[in-house]
Amino acid sequence: MLNLFFRKLSIKDKKEISSAIHEAESQTSGEIRVHVSYAKKETNPLQAAQMHFQKMKMHETRSRNAILLYINPRLKKFAFFGDEGIHQKVGQTFWDQLRTNVRQIIRDESVRHGIVHAVGAIGIALKEHFPHIDQEDDNQLSDEVTESN
Repeated sequence: MLNLFFRKLSIKDKKEISSAIHEAESQTSGEIRVHVSYAKKETNPLQAAQMHFQKMKMHETRSRNAILLYINPRLKKFAFFGDEGIHQKVGQTFWDQLRTNVRQIIRDESVRHGIVHAVGAIGIALKEHFPHIDQEDDNQLSDEVTESN
């Protein structure tokens, strides 16, 4: 099963993840992004997540409720980076539990399943704390999976 962790996401995988993001965001004003890195030299996935979070201007959402799932399948590492608005609501325990769950799903099933599970769980938390209220809750960021080498 560990071989599944190393392979690049297929077009079908990316479409399923994008659909999960779209579905999760339909119930909230929050924003979810997924970035997959295939870099060979990377020591700290949380720092990489924070850098990509800033680079993708995710900190510019109105309610500061954007979340980035950053994953490097080559190095078998991933991190969540949530902006201050959502982090203040859910706290560190949420992220720790989600990380444990996603790690197990990746090991037992696949990277795609782990990502889709994470997106769903994040969507539930966002819906609870930042429900979709009005037209100003438009989709501020792309739902597409981004990648880098």
